[in-house]
Amino acid sequence: MKKAVKWAAFGLIGVAALGFTGFYAGSGLAKMQAGYEQNELRTLLDLGHRMVGEPERVVIKWQGTWEGSAEQTEAAAQKLSRSLQLPSVTEVKENGHTTYRVIGQKDTVPVRFNWQEMPGGQSYVIIQLEASTPGQWSLLSDLQAEFGNKMREAGIDAKWNAALQGNVDDRLKAAETMERIEGKLTDCLDAVPKETYNDATTVSNAYQVPSLMSRVRSGDTWLNMQVAVHEDDESGKNRVTIGLPVITIEY
Repeated sequence: MKKAVKWAAFGLIGVAALGFTGFYAGSGLAKMQAGYEQNELRTLLDLGHRMVGEPERVVIKWQGTWEGSAEQTEAAAQKLSRSLQLPSVTEVKENGHTTYRVIGQKDTVPVRFNWQEMPGGQSYVIIQLEASTPGQWSLLSDLQAEFGNKMREAGIDAKWNAALQGNVDDRLKAAETMERIEGKLTDCLDAVPKETYNDATTVSNAYQVPSLMSRVRSGDTWLNMQVAVHEDDESGKNRVTIGLPVITIEY
């Protein structure tokens, strides 16, 4: 089986450099932003059911930088992990950087916590939630809000992105499946195609969606959503991935 290991196209490789935007400032705006974020997650789940029927996985990532001395880092990582009711962090060395890591669960949803020290008194923190059952999907909205709030309270400039993935058994070429999906997409959202990538087995399109708040800069434009279709030559199905504001998992 040839497995696609393709990442967000359009020069958006490197999560820390994606330039996610938001408007977190003060408790009132924080609540407003949390509401938008939860609404956009619900939009993603609704799109998934429209496009692929029964999604196979939904991944939410919260990520951002934290500033503090090396002496403060471990204590800050432990405090954040405890506040999320996760196990204590474990220290590991990764690519020459000290990293504090947890692999656990929150309310049955698998969680990966990664706090890595960087040069210049900074750390980069990524916390990932991955749900694969309807019961877990129903918990994601509250967990998304909780994790974002806790990271921001810890002084992390946290931004989120999410991706939903599933298969369609239409036996079509990737471009044909994408055309069908775009028809459904434009029926429910004002999505304007902006950038595209394709090869022999994969099509990926990125869009501006004015009704969505989360966005990422790509060159001189802004993107809010990415959809990718990849032909699985072993199963004969097409794997569909939808990302807000872009896809940051392999598709």
